[in-house]
Amino acid sequence: MVELQGLIGYWRLVSFQEQASDGSWFDALGAGAKGSISYWQSGHMQVLIGALDRPRFRGEWSAIPDRDKAACLDHMVAYAGRFTLTAGRLLHHVDVCWIPNWEGRDLVRLPSFPVPGQLLLRTEAAADGRPRPMQEVLWQRAD
Repeated sequence: MVELQGLIGYWRLVSFQEQASDGSWFDALGAGAKGSISYWQSGHMQVLIGALDRPRFRGEWSAIPDRDKAACLDHMVAYAGRFTLTAGRLLHHVDVCWIPNWEGRDLVRLPSFPVPGQLLLRTEAAADGRPRPMQEVLWQRAD
């Protein structure tokens, strides 16, 4: 059973895997993605993951074409809010997100510690019947 104290801290991304329709697993944001997730004693959390191959920009932000900005956002994950841990389920209560539709939602994660110093967060199978890819995100304690 995962304990709250085991979650509290700063974690660095090891891997972000997604399951394809054929059952195989692949790097959801490509090889070398980097990121971090933090959990605070206050019950707050934040996560930021970015693909290694996101485009680099030059010049003023206002001069960057919208399609280039959109391509950058398609290769990242970013949200923050509160969290609760109940009966082996970790709920991320999203307050602000790079996808506005997620704001106000709870994202369910199934946490485990495969080895000391590592945190594995898995998504839960869709209960509403809508197809959704399964994901596994592995973190290494970095604090």
